[in-house]
Amino acid sequence: MPDQDEVIQQLQSLSAEFARLSAANVADETRLKLLEETQKRHDDEIREIKISTGAMKEHYMQILGRFDSLETKLFTLLQQSQTDGAKERTANQRAWISLIKYVLSGTIIALITYVFTKGGV
Repeated sequence: MPDQDEVIQQLQSLSAEFARLSAANVADETRLKLLEETQKRHDDEIREIKISTGAMKEHYMQILGRFDSLETKLFTLLQQSQTDGAKERTANQRAWISLIKYVLSGTIIALITYVFTKGGV
């Protein structure tokens, strides 16, 4: 059986080890808390991204609906102009068709610009 001095000496050597382990434990707990906070922040950011993605999909569907509407109107206009015949077209109608083309082109460009500027979060 070890004597009392030996036990005291072993306890003193273990005391330093316990202090080191305690410091390591505190450091590990701090890192764990930091990781948990980072994970929570990332989860919040992912939720925000999902919400903005849903909004972007909604905008995309609205734009597609508008394109379909514009395409239908343009097709109707072209069909009407073809049925009227080449002799019945006047300079005024050509000017209106040209204006409509510019307006539609500008609208399409404006919609695409809006999607890329407002849609990207």
